[in-house]
Amino acid sequence: MNTPGLTIHSQQLKGDELKHFSVKKLEDPDVPAWEKDIYEFILSWLGPSDSIVQHTSGTTGKSKELHLLKSSMTRSAENTCRFFGLGKGQTALLCLPIRYIAGKMMVVRCFIAGTNLEITEPKSMPDLCGAGPVDFCAMVPLQVSNLLENPGAFPPIRKILIGGAEITAALEQMTAKIPGEVYASYGMAETCSHVALRRLNGPGRQSDYHALPEVTLTLDERGCLVINAPFLPHQVITNDIVEFTGPGSFIWKGRYDNLINSGGIKILPEELEMHILEKTGLECAIIGLPDMKLGQRLILVAEKDKMVAKETALRSELQKLLPDRLKIKDFILIEKLPRNSALKLDRKKLAGMV
Repeated sequence: MNTPGLTIHSQQLKGDELKHFSVKKLEDPDVPAWEKDIYEFILSWLGPSDSIVQHTSGTTGKSKELHLLKSSMTRSAENTCRFFGLGKGQTALLCLPIRYIAGKMMVVRCFIAGTNLEITEPKSMPDLCGAGPVDFCAMVPLQVSNLLENPGAFPPIRKILIGGAEITAALEQMTAKIPGEVYASYGMAETCSHVALRRLNGPGRQSDYHALPEVTLTLDERGCLVINAPFLPHQVITNDIVEFTGPGSFIWKGRYDNLINSGGIKILPEELEMHILEKTGLECAIIGLPDMKLGQRLILVAEKDKMVAKETALRSELQKLLPDRLKIKDFILIEKLPRNSALKLDRKKLAGMV
């Protein structure tokens, strides 16, 4: 495991030791680019500006430049540290890209809690061999899935936070094999990471997300989630369609901007994709293309090698799943479903491919 010995304690925030360490790392030609990105962020965090520049992922639209207040990021980190019981002497593991908010907030939490920070290259199969006990780590679903499929690759981690993409029922079931506590997160760059959590394994397992303390949730006229919190400078209106299950708790259904209207029936592709995956084992993408009669017709996009073994089960399941006028008649096979650097399905790129 690539651990350069970076240790962050809260008392170093006002000193020059960490700045000097980061500058030396940036000057070292042997330090890889992904690692230098971390030291660039540390210097920005310790710098005089009261905000951090953050770009949204651009998964569901054009990437936007945000200026996140350090005070908001600090309050968000304090919320997380309290919830997970993070403190001095513990160890956090960073295996996410620092250019995304999830990676940045891992570093900020270490500043706030005074925990040690270990780092490794952010990739779909993180190299965690030889890692000692870890108290807290954040990952995307693909990383967790890959680690679980490789016996011995998962180090002891007390608490794991999974976010950045949808979590399948199959992966959720697999988290039962993990001895530590595993949580799904809901949040975005605009909210300085997660504002709601869902326990995935163990006796406290939950089917819905629950807002963190101080976070208030409502719906707009589209049925999309609206987030208010005292540490945010303004409310955040999302494009996430949710179903409330109680005060401050909800089930995520899909993205309003991905909604497909076919024959007057509104379809959330995420829901349909998840159902297909759970019933047939096929990972696919559902898109809508213009149609003179229906407005939009449903198209299923899948990877060639995976479709071969799953096609019979898929066609059988689709017969039961959709009414006749909405049958998916068009199948597009490609080499690889496109993903962005956050390992999310890149629907914008996919639309350009078909």
